[in-house]
Amino acid sequence: MWNKNLLPFVMLLVCCSPVCPESASAQETGPRDKYTMLTMPYNKRPLTLYGGQFMASAGYKFAIRSQTFNKEGDKVYLKNAGTGSVFHYYVVNARYGITGFLELGAETSLIRHGMRSQSVTYATTSLTSAERVTVNEFREVKGMGDLLLTATARLPLEYKWFDFSLTGGLYLPTAKNEQDKPSHSVTDISTSNTYTVNYRYNYRYGFGVPVWLTGAGAKFSLGKYSLQAGLVYTTPREEGTGTRWDQTLLTSKTFDYSEKEYKYLLSDSWSGTLSFHYQATGWFDVILNGSYNKTTGGWTEYWGNKYRNPETRILIIEPSFELQITPTLKVCQSAGFPVSGKNCDAPFFLFTTIRFSQFPFLR
Repeated sequence: MWNKNLLPFVMLLVCCSPVCPESASAQETGPRDKYTMLTMPYNKRPLTLYGGQFMASAGYKFAIRSQTFNKEGDKVYLKNAGTGSVFHYYVVNARYGITGFLELGAETSLIRHGMRSQSVTYATTSLTSAERVTVNEFREVKGMGDLLLTATARLPLEYKWFDFSLTGGLYLPTAKNEQDKPSHSVTDISTSNTYTVNYRYNYRYGFGVPVWLTGAGAKFSLGKYSLQAGLVYTTPREEGTGTRWDQTLLTSKTFDYSEKEYKYLLSDSWSGTLSFHYQATGWFDVILNGSYNKTTGGWTEYWGNKYRNPETRILIIEPSFELQITPTLKVCQSAGFPVSGKNCDAPFFLFTTIRFSQFPFLR
């Protein structure tokens, strides 16, 4: 069984791996010309950056939430109920090769996602009065994500046909896992008993606690073809404390709010990827990627009781490509198609990434 207490030692081992003379000499046999390393095709480059190489990436994901998977694993089409939505996801990261087999990185993200529920109208009639209330509900998640710091070590050998890497990382809780004060309203008031209630909930985007990350990757190349596999595991370091808001609709058709704290424990997450690459030319890489994510464990407190987080899983197929525009600039494009899942959204998405790479200290 995995021992969470070993994670800090794994990260320390990755970050502080010594550079031995044999390893350094092995790297010297690799390409040393800056132009050659910057334009190295995917089937010939290792899992980490070259020593002294810096890379900055910026990505944008546009997703259409038109379906979900329920707890039985069946698809539920939201557009039929008029509750489909879109979300915008931005990610930036920076990586630097300390040596040819040790790399440091940092990453953060920004999200904006609105989810509208189907409108419901409640009508009651008596001998003396009639009441008609329409309820709309909108939930929005927006804001910066947490900051992820990583260190990756690969085999201290020149890459020829096989590579293997280990990654340790930590999400710093720079974004809070809290609910901002709701902004509910009452509109379309025709009489005291006929009106529309608009519930609007505002959430932030973050774990709220430090989260450990550990991962492994492997790569095989044969001619123009490559196969890469990866596994990433994340687990919270501790329980968290969040805030949520209760609301009461007053007779004046305004809301009174009260803030309450609650405890939670994030679920553990397992993510596996398997990608097949075809290097069509030196500047164009065609990719077919499959990813599987599963969450287990964790709980959330409601009214003083702890309730287990639902287990989720999703399988996504992603055709994509990588295009080298200039020696320092690459563009990657992928499309995601959810295939199966359980207890989770199943959005179709387009993900565009621009990567800038340079050797700032190498002439």
